[in-house]
Amino acid sequence: MTTIAASNSSNPVFGGLDPSSYQLPGKTARGSTELGQEQFLALMIQQFRNQDPLKPQDPSEFLTQLAQVSSVAGISEMNKSMKTLADATYAAQALQASTVVGHDVLAPGHSASLAAGQGLRGQVTLPAATSTGVVSILNSAGGLVRQIPLGNQAAGQSGFTWDGLDSTGRAAAAGSYTVKASYSNGNQDTALDTFLTRRVISVSLGGDGQRTTLTTTDGQQLGLGDIKAIY
Repeated sequence: MTTIAASNSSNPVFGGLDPSSYQLPGKTARGSTELGQEQFLALMIQQFRNQDPLKPQDPSEFLTQLAQVSSVAGISEMNKSMKTLADATYAAQALQASTVVGHDVLAPGHSASLAAGQGLRGQVTLPAATSTGVVSILNSAGGLVRQIPLGNQAAGQSGFTWDGLDSTGRAAAAGSYTVKASYSNGNQDTALDTFLTRRVISVSLGGDGQRTTLTTTDGQQLGLGDIKAIY
């Protein structure tokens, strides 16, 4: 008569069987304490083969254990897929950024460094239709260089151009200039958001793939999310 050894009840994970008594197929990392999906299935099959037929193990335990291993494997595959998606998104972002080099872009801003006589273009955001909108160009000392009336404008984006001349018609000196915009709302002047046009000369890719930076001719650094228009 064949004698069937009693199961080791101290190992609840595999229904009382000692996993160390079975030889696992495939390669495993030396000294690893983690059990892979293939090793788990091999141990479960060995458990089926060696269980006491008079006291079979509850099959629901096997299904629960298998579901847990499958869940872990699914999460691992999902992580790999997410990394692949992130890499593809980063590559697409880099390609998109490279196409704007040498182009003018519109981005939020209120200051620019200009050469002598060089002008600039931009836009302001008007919350309501008005004829009182005005753009003021200030030098580095805060002095008023030029005022540009916007005229009758509907609500929304309104463009403006400064030709680089001061209020007397002479070319403004090279330097840093500040752009401010406002409109009269009753008896009160309300500041407006300003957007300036700049030429992109280079693109820097973040080492972690999290941020791509555009550098403009006046030294400003912009993110792709800052760009409102490309010319």
